[in-house]
Amino acid sequence: MQLPVDATSARVLKWADSGPSLRPQYWGHRLTGVAATDVTSLGCHTDLWNPHEGRFSSLVDRLGIADKIAPARRSADILGPILPEIATLTGLSPNTPVHCGIHDSNASLLPHNLSQTEPFSVVSSGAWTIVMSIGEQSVPLDPDKDVLINVNAQGAAVPSARFMGGREHDLAKGGPYREATETAMAEVLAKGIMLTPAVVPETGPNRGCTSRWVGPEPRIGSAERGVAVAFYLALVTRRCLELVGHRGSIIVEGPFAKNSVYLQMLSAATGCYVAPMVSATGTSQGAALLVSGSVISQNAAGSSLVSQKPETDRWAEYASQWAEICC
Repeated sequence: MQLPVDATSARVLKWADSGPSLRPQYWGHRLTGVAATDVTSLGCHTDLWNPHEGRFSSLVDRLGIADKIAPARRSADILGPILPEIATLTGLSPNTPVHCGIHDSNASLLPHNLSQTEPFSVVSSGAWTIVMSIGEQSVPLDPDKDVLINVNAQGAAVPSARFMGGREHDLAKGGPYREATETAMAEVLAKGIMLTPAVVPETGPNRGCTSRWVGPEPRIGSAERGVAVAFYLALVTRRCLELVGHRGSIIVEGPFAKNSVYLQMLSAATGCYVAPMVSATGTSQGAALLVSGSVISQNAAGSSLVSQKPETDRWAEYASQWAEICC
């Protein structure tokens, strides 16, 4: 992901300098004797790769490190077979191939990239929620709104946006809460109970804003609080989707894929089909595709393949009102 030179770049470069044995590039070289750098890893958080031109960025020359970086390779490239001494040590066949490798979020994206023909977006949830839009759109980059460019396994630029969705969920809920009910959802909608961004003000599309409750704040542990927090997370996700020029269906992975209230609000707010992927193996499936090249079907990947759009316009009205009061 490309951002102006900042603490993120500094941390990455410091880590690369101080912990070479932790880098995938190190292991590729150790196993094969071939030095290479995966483009998806270069394109995520380093500022060292220009995804639009498919080459190292100007930062590499400015830092004087051009001769210190291994040649860039595609994720699926075979670096070579394992070295003879590795074969002897491990008992593996000396013809065992070693692939360049792939960054984890791009591994999760790869099955969808290979199986989808129309524009779509992937919402990868966790401590960070990463929104990636696949199509041919070009979007303005705004680091103040955490809008970035990722690089997929094919080396193409992927407009992306992010916020600390998992962290915000944990902070906003205040503790365990009861399971959402139709009554709880109806009450939050009727009373206009809303949480505004940003719960974690250092990140996301509303960076720098102060979060507050609109309407009566639901009691910690109540189903109503769980509903309001899910609505909040879905609407921040909607804002991220807008910023990356989303079109088409939305695929949700990670913990949010199991939150039906989040999925319903996301569909209502965007007017789009939402497909939750309940499988937890997207990253490993994507890595396997580097070797097999076989496209994994949506059902095999764990999608319920059902629309999550609620049947009332009140959800969309709530989303519009939320957007109007946000900073």
